Amino acid sequence: MKPNLVVLTDSSPAAKQARAYAAVLAAALGAEVHLVHVYPTPPMTSRVAVVLQATNKRYVRQERRALEQLAADFPVPATADTLETGWDEAVQQALNQYRPLLLVAGLTATHGQFDEWLSNRTLPLARETGYPLLLVPAHLPAEALHPPRRLVLAVENRPFALTPQAKELSTVFDALATEIITVTVVPGLEPEGGEQGLLAARQSGLAGMMPRSPLHQVVGAAAAPGILEAGQELSADVVAMIDVGHGWAHKLLVDSVIEQVLREVSVPLLLLSAPKAFLDE
Repeated sequence: MKPNLVVLTDSSPAAKQARAYAAVLAAALGAEVHLVHVYPTPPMTSRVAVVLQATNKRYVRQERRALEQLAADFPVPATADTLETGWDEAVQQALNQYRPLLLVAGLTATHGQFDEWLSNRTLPLARETGYPLLLVPAHLPAEALHPPRRLVLAVENRPFALTPQAKELSTVFDALATEIITVTVVPGLEPEGGEQGLLAARQSGLAGMMPRSPLHQVVGAAAAPGILEAGQELSADVVAMIDVGHGWAHKLLVDSVIEQVLREVSVPLLLLSAPKAFLDE
């Protein structure tokens, strides 16, 4: 059976780049790509409901035909699904149907939490579903459209584990021979920190090479700038982070490291989730 990639897509420039990246990744893995567009149908109780419903149906038909054409023209085997239901229900339906190795979505540049919440609604999916989520920047250059050769895994200096779905990525990284470098950002007063995070990374099961993953430390920087600095210094193709988030209510008050990184990252950002026992510790 071929492995599956699910691309959550729409007509945005970021979604176009996500489809392009998924195509090259699927080609390298011999995977099938499933393009999923969610069109939530709003409840209608007013007198204009009949007109609006007719308009919505025409729009959905157009979107479905366009997505089916994209799938037909896709450079690797692909399917197209336009789901008329709520967002959470649609995502779960796609996960149940395809059991993908990876969720892929576009990453639109934003300037704050509220803008981010409106533009990048896929962000909580790794934490909420346990599946790994790859976010592809809208302005990823064409020369960066290739499977990851080097990935930096940013970790805190504390124990962690990965969900079973995240561990399934080992088949991807092993097949691609991706080099994974563990990165920690430590305060200037603790230049020897990072051992706990490195040990957890080496035991995470993210790839067969993880027990040999080297440690790269950034000393004295804030977390988000330090992670971005490490990615540039190491010429990483992908930056990976573990989302142990606290939900949107918390994030509206406290800007998380992940949100800071995604606003500036120039390569795909891979979000991994920890089991529930590790979330919100």
